[in-house]
Amino acid sequence: MLWDYEPLRASHAEIFIDVDGDQVRLRGRVRTLPQKLIAGVLVERMPEVALVVNDLIADPEVVRAVADALAEDDRTAAYVIRVESRHGVVALRGEVASEAIQEAALSIASSVPIVAAVRNYLTIGGTALPAIALARPNRAADVLEPSAVSEGRP
Repeated sequence: MLWDYEPLRASHAEIFIDVDGDQVRLRGRVRTLPQKLIAGVLVERMPEVALVVNDLIADPEVVRAVADALAEDDRTAAYVIRVESRHGVVALRGEVASEAIQEAALSIASSVPIVAAVRNYLTIGGTALPAIALARPNRAADVLEPSAVSEGRP
């Protein structure tokens, strides 16, 4: 059923399906958030399925988690470190000032629970940006203000 959906098949998604009676759990990794959502909907539409637990991890979720962790750590927050992910394998790219900061970035990325592995493409020689030029991540920024909804703002 899932492999009938071409984007999942073409992306070589790694999906494991656990069935317990009329309950289905999806595990594994997909490339995009729409693939994750569509996989869940495709299984939910099956008449013999009562409940779907969608534990798939999409690469954008991995990128966001690693980028947030790097931005929250004082050792790496002042550097522009690009984060890429393919099926949970993270690649870190950019310039940092020292091997210590490079090791810190690798350690931070590796410690994120949804990361499968980390590849190091960081180079030594970057300079830190002044803290005033960087915005620290704020979890509250992802929460929509009730007034924005009533006013029709995004």
